[in-house]
Amino acid sequence: MRENRSAMIFPVVLLLVVALAGCASIPTKPEVEGVIFQKPADVVQKAAVDALVVMGFDVKKSDPLYVEGFRPRKVGLFVGSGGETVGIWLESLEPSKTRVRVSTAKSLAGVVGQKNWDAEIRAEMEKILGK
Repeated sequence: MRENRSAMIFPVVLLLVVALAGCASIPTKPEVEGVIFQKPADVVQKAAVDALVVMGFDVKKSDPLYVEGFRPRKVGLFVGSGGETVGIWLESLEPSKTRVRVSTAKSLAGVVGQKNWDAEIRAEMEKILGK
């Protein structure tokens, strides 16, 4: 009887783990200082969108001061780890000066197989903007 119960519980637990692994997380605005570009916010916002696309992200939100992208994970260390979601916050400091903060969110179950894209996104934006 005990073996039968264990055999029934295992598939349910496995299904729950796989379902949680596929859930994407929402990025939270980081408290770090960020990077400052000597460009207007609209130019930096376009560079943020372009950087996400270059890095293989699908742009999900493109507001004047916030850009969000999702990079699906097809195959990886953990199949179905959910991919990564990146949020990019823009803050206009002056007409030609914009602060950028980047944060990669990770899902609860997929955290081991996911990558932090913060530095790569910032570097791509610097390349695009010529910093």
